[in-house]
Amino acid sequence: MSPEASPEPSGDDAGPTGARARTAARTTARTTARSARDRPDPADRVRRSHAQTRTTIRFALAFFAAAALAAVWDHGRWLPLHLFLAGGVVLAISGVSLMLTVTWSAAPAPPDRWVTIQRTLIIVGAAGVGIGRTADVPAVVAVTGTAFLLGLLALAGLLAWTIRRGPKRRFDAAVAAYLAAVAAGVVGVGLGVTMALDSPTLPLRSAHATANLLGLVGLTIGGTLPFFAATVGRSKMARHTTPRRLAVTLAWQVAMVAAAVISLALDVATVPSVTLVGYAVGILVILAWMPRPTRRQWTWAGPRLVALWLGGFWWCAAVVATAVDAATGTAVLDGRWLVVMVLAGYGQIAWGSLAYLLPMLRGGGPDQLSDGFATTRSWPGLVAINVAGVAVAVAVTPVAVAAVAVWLLDAAVRAARVGTRRAERQATEPSSTGPSTTETSTIRPSTEE
Repeated sequence: MSPEASPEPSGDDAGPTGARARTAARTTARTTARSARDRPDPADRVRRSHAQTRTTIRFALAFFAAAALAAVWDHGRWLPLHLFLAGGVVLAISGVSLMLTVTWSAAPAPPDRWVTIQRTLIIVGAAGVGIGRTADVPAVVAVTGTAFLLGLLALAGLLAWTIRRGPKRRFDAAVAAYLAAVAAGVVGVGLGVTMALDSPTLPLRSAHATANLLGLVGLTIGGTLPFFAATVGRSKMARHTTPRRLAVTLAWQVAMVAAAVISLALDVATVPSVTLVGYAVGILVILAWMPRPTRRQWTWAGPRLVALWLGGFWWCAAVVATAVDAATGTAVLDGRWLVVMVLAGYGQIAWGSLAYLLPMLRGGGPDQLSDGFATTRSWPGLVAINVAGVAVAVAVTPVAVAAVAVWLLDAAVRAARVGTRRAERQATEPSSTGPSTTETSTIRPSTEE
């Protein structure tokens, strides 16, 4: 008898009721099998998530390169910053936040087609807005800006879909920060589309920049750093960093961003500077939630970990300087401190993060990981980006340009050496000591129970 065949029913099962029951059972089995095929395989979640992230990071790196070329080609500041932030940083946020959500919550990765659609909307939106504004075609800016907006909404949907399917809740504070950041980004992009269709005003421009820089980018970084710093340093989460404290810190930062955006849009005096100072205090609190590295961890992680800390301090300093600008009536996030924040703050944090993520995403086993981490360990790059930050802050443009050129060249060479393709895993003898370097464990920080 075939394994699929059932023995002939006897007794009551042979009647019409039994036939209906068998039909219902077969229908249920087919539905269950179809649902199982459509659902992402939880056992395959890390491989699928890393593959999705590698593709997204490739496009992010392409936008970073385009921003560098635009800085050489275009004497203005808007296009390079737009390509760097709206293209490179937002794509990196899209890929990495989703990967961290999958990993930290032990959830299945979302379907590839959903991730592709979300990524495409961001790419088309960022590139289209850059082209439309450079060519002075407001209709193109409005249409592609709407596509970018839909890409952010799609990211929020992917994050919510993923976290609902994850059994682990220890990292919900980070995912909540990602969702709050996307909400701020929706407001910021919405203001940008509005200005493209109507005459832009200084209050709306300031609110647009604040929602995007301090909301979309800032809330994402603030929600990630306490966890990711532990991952980069191969350390445990700080014992004093509790989910409740992280949630309170996030609520504070969200309130500061909301108050700043609203007060700037309504052109209310005094309030923006107060809220920006409050936001800077929140950054210091976030840094306090990061684990204090030991000498061994500083030695192993080196410039990758130092970049996270120094980038955080530059971010805080730029926000304080922006608060001073707001108090004196100067345009918010429109001068040198905008460049300092993007370059020495966000740029340095992104650089340190990618120095860890690129080798991890390449994988290939312990030897390949060690080689990749050694390749991205760049003290010259760390020095160059901080020299650039100081030079921009004190308005010494030639030094800033030279330092940024050194930083970009160094980063490009090292990133090319590591690559963005998945390496074949080499067979190695299992080790009974030392931290694990498998693709699954390197992205998850330990936690103090």
